[in-house]
Amino acid sequence: MLQDMRERAQGWVAKVIVAAIAFTFAVFGLESLRPNTNNPDVATVGGEKITQQQLLETMDQQRRMLIQQMGQNFDPSMLDERLLQRSALESLIQRTVIRDAVIKSDMAISDQMIDQVIRTAPEFQVDGRYNSDRVLQYVRSMGMSVPQFRAMLREEMITTQLRAGIAASEFMTPYELQNLSDLQSQTRDISWMVLSAEKARNAVTVSDAEIQAFYDKDSTSFMQPEQVSVNYVILDRAKLAEQIKISDSDIHTRYETRVAELKKAADEQTVASMILLEPNDKRDDTATLAEAKEIRTKLDNGAAFADLAKEFSEDPDSAAQGGSLGEIESGFFGDDFDSALASLKSGEISQPVKTDFGVVIIRRDGSSEARIPSLDQMRSSLVKELREQAVDPIFIDKSQKLADISFEASDLGQPAEALGLTIEKTGLFGRDGGEGIAGNRGVIAAAFSDDVLNLGANSDIIELSPGQVMVLRVREHNKAERKTLAAVRSEVEAQLRSEKAEKQLEEKAGELVVSLTDGADVAAVAKDNALTWTEKEKVQRFDSEVPAQVVGEAFRIAHPAKDASSFASVTLPNGDLAVVRVSKVTPGTEVVSKDQMRMMGANLAVRNGTQLFDEYVRNLRLHAEVKINVGNNEEGGEG
Repeated sequence: MLQDMRERAQGWVAKVIVAAIAFTFAVFGLESLRPNTNNPDVATVGGEKITQQQLLETMDQQRRMLIQQMGQNFDPSMLDERLLQRSALESLIQRTVIRDAVIKSDMAISDQMIDQVIRTAPEFQVDGRYNSDRVLQYVRSMGMSVPQFRAMLREEMITTQLRAGIAASEFMTPYELQNLSDLQSQTRDISWMVLSAEKARNAVTVSDAEIQAFYDKDSTSFMQPEQVSVNYVILDRAKLAEQIKISDSDIHTRYETRVAELKKAADEQTVASMILLEPNDKRDDTATLAEAKEIRTKLDNGAAFADLAKEFSEDPDSAAQGGSLGEIESGFFGDDFDSALASLKSGEISQPVKTDFGVVIIRRDGSSEARIPSLDQMRSSLVKELREQAVDPIFIDKSQKLADISFEASDLGQPAEALGLTIEKTGLFGRDGGEGIAGNRGVIAAAFSDDVLNLGANSDIIELSPGQVMVLRVREHNKAERKTLAAVRSEVEAQLRSEKAEKQLEEKAGELVVSLTDGADVAAVAKDNALTWTEKEKVQRFDSEVPAQVVGEAFRIAHPAKDASSFASVTLPNGDLAVVRVSKVTPGTEVVSKDQMRMMGANLAVRNGTQLFDEYVRNLRLHAEVKINVGNNEEGGEG
């Protein structure tokens, strides 16, 4: 039981209900509740207006969620504001048409239900109790007010009701499930022969005239992309920290502070043991307390705590250690446990104490012993700690200087000299990036910005990481230009060979399929074309021993007629073509049990129900009268 408590104490944040709700909100967007006279309409849905403020708040909400999801991998330069705007606006439109449907259906959520969801959400609890400060902190981090959050929660709960109602209307009949099972368990006897793309390419001839004509016709495929190389300087917080000198006096002072902190922490850590009895089906609360009192009497009569813990305690982890819990933190076992423990002196044993998880007898074994490293042992960590503390204002100041000097300077020499930085350079790279620092999206965006690329200016300051910033300047700029035929001749020839070979293979495979379908002898056809049939009986839909493309085509081919076969061709991933033959189809005969049918039916109903709700929303959207006033888009519909 206590092991479960420990696991919950460590993992509850990862299972937050509200986090899931917040993700849904991020998808559907954020609605402002405050009217604004300077707030133009960006769209109307039926008679309802969507304002610019709503759109901006929705975009901000989605942006925040992307940042939270991506963490340190988030790259602002990859965020397309136009796509974000379209996504946010569409989510608001969908939200509006769903809300209209909900209103017409007279669906509602009470304030009491909303209060219950918020008060029971683990994200808003501290030590198992609802904490209003957590609500404010969470809501503010999402860029919302509490009324906005409650309004969104209400709307999402109603939408969930609607979704559940529509999804629950889906079901699968036993007949459908049995048919589906029969199809899944159906097998086919197949064979296939492969026409080699490599052999076809090697057999193809390509003339100089064809190469020239292909090159002349396609003027855009053989371009050398625009490229730049840049000079840059990096201001590194870690290197600045290494240059900071720390005095022995500061080290001694910090050491004394750390020693005091360690002693205080040890005093607050209590070492205790316990014997736990839990109520169960055979023993109610009263009987459990009575049994605990009997154990307490045995302790009074001189029985060893450890022996009784091993014999009677129902927490296996501590019982195996003679009841020892080791060091425990205040709050872990609840207020009743903490109060009883606090009243004990070292070595004292409590009377039975009723807690949320059972009846316990507690022994206070003392306080933790502070483990104090020597100054020499801690010196390096203390120096690092002091440097980390001192470097922040220096880094901020120098970052500002780097930005200011670079803005005014005509090259990177002045900021490099003023801040003691080294000018470095990259190789050529395009808009897709390059190696090393040239792979950073912020660097790429800055290098190809108009001011830097066309006006020859130093870039704005670029944050590579929380501890590194840089400024760059274009060193070399090569505009996009067409490659010469000599440079791309082998590429053109290879492409022509592939296209010719592909066409020949398709024609050959088509001829073989027609011939075989008309009754040609399968063995003779293979021999005449120097091909080999590979055969396999009773192939299932997910047979891993047969190429996936062959299996897929074999189950798409029509059932063969009696004493005949069906044929088709399919392209394999390497360009080869396979001629596929199906000679026999064996229907599935697996009988689905009631339990299997119930499970299959439930799973398929959920899937179909989700699709049905999506179709329902699409239909609402299709028939809604929508007018969009941003992004040069305007659409209308008849409701």
